[in-house]
Amino acid sequence: MKKIMLLSFLIMMITLSAAIAAEIPAINISLMNQDPDPAGPGEYVELRFSIQNTNGGSVAEDFQVELIPGYPFAIDKGESTLKSLGDLPALGPGNNVFVVKFKVRVEDDAIQGNVPVKVRYKHKTISWVSTEYDVQVQTLDSNLAIVSVVSDPDKIKPGDEAVVKIKVKNMADSTLRDVTLKLDLTYSDIIDSLSATTASDKIAAFDSLPFAPIGSATEQKISSLGAGKEYEFEYNLIAFSDAESRIYKIPIELSYYDELETQYVKEDVIGLVVGTKPDLSVIVDESELYVGNKMGTVTIRFINKGFSDVKFLDVILDETEEFEILSAEEVYVGNVDSDDYETVDFELYLTNGATKEEKTIVLPLNVEYRDTNNNLYEEKLELEMKVLSAEKLGIKTSSNGTVMLLLIIVIIVGVVLYRRSRNNKKK
Repeated sequence: MKKIMLLSFLIMMITLSAAIAAEIPAINISLMNQDPDPAGPGEYVELRFSIQNTNGGSVAEDFQVELIPGYPFAIDKGESTLKSLGDLPALGPGNNVFVVKFKVRVEDDAIQGNVPVKVRYKHKTISWVSTEYDVQVQTLDSNLAIVSVVSDPDKIKPGDEAVVKIKVKNMADSTLRDVTLKLDLTYSDIIDSLSATTASDKIAAFDSLPFAPIGSATEQKISSLGAGKEYEFEYNLIAFSDAESRIYKIPIELSYYDELETQYVKEDVIGLVVGTKPDLSVIVDESELYVGNKMGTVTIRFINKGFSDVKFLDVILDETEEFEILSAEEVYVGNVDSDDYETVDFELYLTNGATKEEKTIVLPLNVEYRDTNNNLYEEKLELEMKVLSAEKLGIKTSSNGTVMLLLIIVIIVGVVLYRRSRNNKKK
């Protein structure tokens, strides 16, 4: 009997505990990021925290969160580190995430490293709960900056070579050693992460950057760089002949050691532009106009013979004394891919003087377009178009048209006379 009573008591306590647990909000706070990362002495750093109530059975009422900064972090006078969020609904993991921001100042004499900062929270159900998060601080003793990136030429043609110069500067007050700069032309980090994918995926990642080194390695090193000194790494690259015209982001890795043999690694990207001015050829493709035929369609062909695609092509034809435009004067063509063409039709009416004899007339065109790097090009063209005789064009002319017109006139006149005759008889 005693065993049964004990068992019942245990079940009751477990049930009660579960009920209590279901009513207590489960708060999850994490440091999302810091800006800047790392923070430097004398700088302000913004800390962003995500806050979530992951208990689907309870609401965190009257929720408050507070940042408690300690050395080397300080709060400006008048600034508050206490934030009230009201009630935190309980929508479960991944839902209803609140983001709070705190801005603190890093003291000038801050020590390099991961420095803890304390955050505490409370709500109606519980009192203050504290936790700590690491904020990265980096002093000038280990600051190596990339100050410039220059490509010569600044726009690389497919198949051409270029010299890329990357200048770094030691912003510290001590010597940095084993300074290494690496260009990742194969996206090796991405390829390494593709272990569970197919070989074709890896090949696609490998070929995503259309550059290869010439006469220089993609990784270069200098033994030391004194305080305040600069050094320019130089790379000779060639762009693949089939490279598409656009901006390519090349991952770089900069690593070095300070005097305490602490290693630092920075990852960044540089941009290289591949492209040329589009080679746009414009010709009169077809014409229905000839001596004796005043009105017809003139077709103009736009041929992209270059490596760069033509974007947003717009064409305007100006009238002259030799012709009038019966169709729209402006035609938006759009894009013309490399090694492709588009055509534009204009309906023209030639003056009498232009149709009496063979001659050459000029079509004034205003052409506007952009390349794949959004550079604008404007051109004024004068296309020559010959108005030839029908015989030279192989067009057979006859009087059939005139005979047919006279026949139609006769029929119309006959119908009119017949109706008049019938009307007179009725009267």
